[in-house]
Amino acid sequence: MFTKQQSIESDLLETVPNLANRTTLQQLIAKNGGNSFSEEQLAAIRFPMNTHLRIIAGAGSGKTQTICAKAAYLVLERQVDPKAIMMCTFSRKAKLEMEARINQYLGGHTKIAVQTFHGWFNAEYNELTSQMPHLKQWGIEGVIDEEQYYQGINQLIKKYRLYNFDKFEERTIASRISYWRNMGYSDQAMVEFVAKYFDAKELIPNQKLSDIFQQFLAELAMLKKAQRFITFDDMLFNLKLILENDATARQSLQKKYRYIFIDEFQDINPLQKQIVALICPPDKATSKKISSKLIIVGDDDQSIYYFRGAEPNYIKEFEQEYQQTSLQLMTNYRSDAPIVAAGNRLIQQNAHDRLAKRMTAKESASQHDCYGLSFSDDEQEASWIGEKIQELAQQTPLSDGSPDYRDTMVLYPTRIQLRSLLKQLTKQKIPFVTPTNDDLLGIFGLPLFKTLFQQLTLLDSATSMQQKNEALKTIIQQYAFYHYIKFGASAQFSEALFRKNKFKINDLVAFLVSERKLSQASQDQAKEFFKQIYLFYQRKYLNLGALAEALLATPKFKKDLSEEEVDWLRHELSSAGDWPGLLSAFQQASQQNKGMKKRLNDYDQEKLNAVYLLSIHASKGLGKKNIFIKGVYQDALPNHHAVKKADCDLQKAKEEAAPPTTIEEQRRLMYVAITRAKENLYITFPKTINNKSITPSPFLKEAGVSIKDYSKAASIVDS
Repeated sequence: MFTKQQSIESDLLETVPNLANRTTLQQLIAKNGGNSFSEEQLAAIRFPMNTHLRIIAGAGSGKTQTICAKAAYLVLERQVDPKAIMMCTFSRKAKLEMEARINQYLGGHTKIAVQTFHGWFNAEYNELTSQMPHLKQWGIEGVIDEEQYYQGINQLIKKYRLYNFDKFEERTIASRISYWRNMGYSDQAMVEFVAKYFDAKELIPNQKLSDIFQQFLAELAMLKKAQRFITFDDMLFNLKLILENDATARQSLQKKYRYIFIDEFQDINPLQKQIVALICPPDKATSKKISSKLIIVGDDDQSIYYFRGAEPNYIKEFEQEYQQTSLQLMTNYRSDAPIVAAGNRLIQQNAHDRLAKRMTAKESASQHDCYGLSFSDDEQEASWIGEKIQELAQQTPLSDGSPDYRDTMVLYPTRIQLRSLLKQLTKQKIPFVTPTNDDLLGIFGLPLFKTLFQQLTLLDSATSMQQKNEALKTIIQQYAFYHYIKFGASAQFSEALFRKNKFKINDLVAFLVSERKLSQASQDQAKEFFKQIYLFYQRKYLNLGALAEALLATPKFKKDLSEEEVDWLRHELSSAGDWPGLLSAFQQASQQNKGMKKRLNDYDQEKLNAVYLLSIHASKGLGKKNIFIKGVYQDALPNHHAVKKADCDLQKAKEEAAPPTTIEEQRRLMYVAITRAKENLYITFPKTINNKSITPSPFLKEAGVSIKDYSKAASIVDS
């Protein structure tokens, strides 16, 4: 448990505040719709800021209203200049919510700045370089243009023939650079990592990848300077370089703010943290007085973005760097007591990897649902979800008598959960919205198949023999990669192969056998794969059922896909039948994705009555009356890549730009999903998928929710 400093304890706990203080609080309460603040919230609002402040805010604890009230309190009660306050958060939606709340408390337009990290740092960079033009020597000056950046990346990949590295382990060069940059690494550090981990992979024949990558990065930097474009990552890195290398600029920013609020601090990445530390330096180990104070808010239990560099350790270890006081907001105003209890039981399993704390529900009694359900298969699961959504929507009809779907959200751990759900919602005529991304593209969003499909599309659309042969070479190399054959070896082989007038499928299989000891069954599948590719190359004919079996027999597909994904890919390819059928399926998925953009925009503006379908990762910060968590079983949540944190070499993973998926983070993901629910929580899973038995997620038992076997109940009714 956290302790309050004795020197401020009496101030925080006084029962009769002075007249001025009471007047300020009464103003804030009036602006808060007449709703009083809890003692926890008042302690944070009135904290005298003689140290930095860490507010550990549990799910549904009213942290946004609390920190916004605190900012208003500083202005109204402490007479702090609004321009001396910066409030920073991560998303535009959170920024707008904070702005609205601040304006509400201060009675209209305020001069308190509320920004996203990108907005804040971009504004500081522009102001500093405007006042001191010589600062432009640090980093790369330019206009943020992500589209031009990716075009430049692709041009240089082609020039330096870095195709193999761009596809290696399904991580693009652009994604690796972005990850490394957000970890705060320089170009030189990136080159060193490539030398350390990738040179031995022989991704470029007869050359060191690190040497080529160094040239690639140097020319990319020249291209940015010449054409004056940068990325959001570059902009942050530019500011970091300025503050590290120019004392005047650094001191200017350090004196600019008295109070810096950072919301969702558990989501901060190393680069962002490094910049914050340059603006407001750690003072734990120094006697130097710092003019600004940090007010960080967050919850390490809701840290779920490790894959993009977020480090929950930063909020946990804040006290080791800053002279600070820690306060808690642990009363949950969002969720009913059974939901809060389930979240507590689950997250306590992370005791070795979290700050000790426990949420308390505001309301102890509940007449609502909180349980799990098992179903015979995912079709029955999706059908029941649709029926239950209809039932709940009809309990609270709109003014015209139609069902109200807006209070319902269905969360899912992986894109495969959407397959049966979309089918059932469409069948039951339930309107829905979901963000437009690879999730809506079905199997075309699976990274391994996505890459092959792109090459087949290039082969199909080729207008010259050279283009056809380049696409075919890439497919050959990709298939070799599915057998874990080094790109250097496959590139050298394919180049030699295409210098011949003719070659046979047996030549390709013989190469695979020379690199890997393949069983006879594997050799037969390889022959089938190349037979299908040859037919497609010659006559645009493709037997997708046979192609699926050949792909799924490769070691890479066996390792990277879950059993459910394997069955899904097999079923979808067999159903498509041939190339025209596959193209039709892709066009249909793409059209659905495109049409969803407008629907989602209407939903966000409250113009559309619909159910919200969302990945759990995208749901943080949201809450709905009715929450369904679909597909909570082993290999989905936790997913089949998850490993214990203690078993990972985390530094190696960072240097490879390959952050691991840990059991601990997957548990936090489940915790986030549970705590989105206000009243009704339904956690569902099928007992079989494609007639194969599956294991329920261990998180169900850890959360202690009761499980109802719907398949048995349904069979009794049916009989």
